[in-house]
Amino acid sequence: MNRTSTTILSLLAFIAIFAGINATSGETLAAKSTASPNTGTPRIQFETNFYDLGKMTSVENITGAFKFKNVGDGTLKIDPPQASCDCTEPFVKPDTVAPGESGEILYVIKLDRPLKGQRIIHVHSNDPNTPVMQLKLELDATPLYELSTKTLWVMLPAGHDQVQSHLTLTRTDGKPLGIERFTASETWVTAAFDPSFKPEDNSGQINITVRRPPGPPSMINATVQMWTSNQTTRPVQTLALTGEVQGEVAAVPPRLYWVIPDFGKNKSDYPAEALTRKIELLSLLGHDVEIKNATSGVQGLNVQVLPKEPKKSFDLVLRFDSLPKAFTNSKITVETSLASLPKLEVPVTISVPGPE
Repeated sequence: MNRTSTTILSLLAFIAIFAGINATSGETLAAKSTASPNTGTPRIQFETNFYDLGKMTSVENITGAFKFKNVGDGTLKIDPPQASCDCTEPFVKPDTVAPGESGEILYVIKLDRPLKGQRIIHVHSNDPNTPVMQLKLELDATPLYELSTKTLWVMLPAGHDQVQSHLTLTRTDGKPLGIERFTASETWVTAAFDPSFKPEDNSGQINITVRRPPGPPSMINATVQMWTSNQTTRPVQTLALTGEVQGEVAAVPPRLYWVIPDFGKNKSDYPAEALTRKIELLSLLGHDVEIKNATSGVQGLNVQVLPKEPKKSFDLVLRFDSLPKAFTNSKITVETSLASLPKLEVPVTISVPGPE
């Protein structure tokens, strides 16, 4: 090989090496340009994590807030906060906070009973140094108004158009009650002070009247609210009203909650008793009655009417022809020969095994 050839080969090799270096440098620069920017590190800082609310007498709710700031250089994200008891409802506003910005953990304490001691709110965030914060509330709180019962059970028997029940409302600070009006969630429910009540009394009996509602007999699920003149945004106390309105024909049980066990996906593997239930229908006033046209709102559920005592009692036999596939709230409906009760509905809840 002569000197000229050698020189040309050396030059070509140099050019190739140089091109490779430039290509590598270009790839490195491209990689740097497409890399995600530094997201930084969030850091949550509360003004305080403890409030002593002291001894207080209040209406139904106590509200407040813990203020915080993101003092880090990354975006702070906060999960829904969790409370140590069902009397406290916390929530965050906002749940995403930029560096330097602020937010609040707000809380509502439902004072439907005396509360004493600490309530704790757990705050989970993406702060790597303090992923969980505990916020503490110390209180000794007494409701300003106390009911002798928070839930009143009422039974309206067959053959009756109305029924009355009673409870007592007391103002704990000894001052006159000051209740000016009552409201109810249903038009067929009314509430009023007993005629013996005087305006200067700090305690009084409340009479709750339930009248027969329109439509077929059903379970009672209503509320009664109590209001003062200076508390217009929310009632000072709320009474839950539950029970049953009975017709001339009663279902036993009045509501069926049916849990389906898990024996697999094949109906043949299920014992008969797992897929069969019975509801008894009774003529409460002793009148002759005929039951017919039983229907089900539950897919795959067959309903059969079997007389027990002629025209007085019957069995509704419920049997699944195919396995239920989903949690269901529905009803069983039957027609009767009674003018006062042409149709009877029995609420049914079907609970099935969850997915594997």
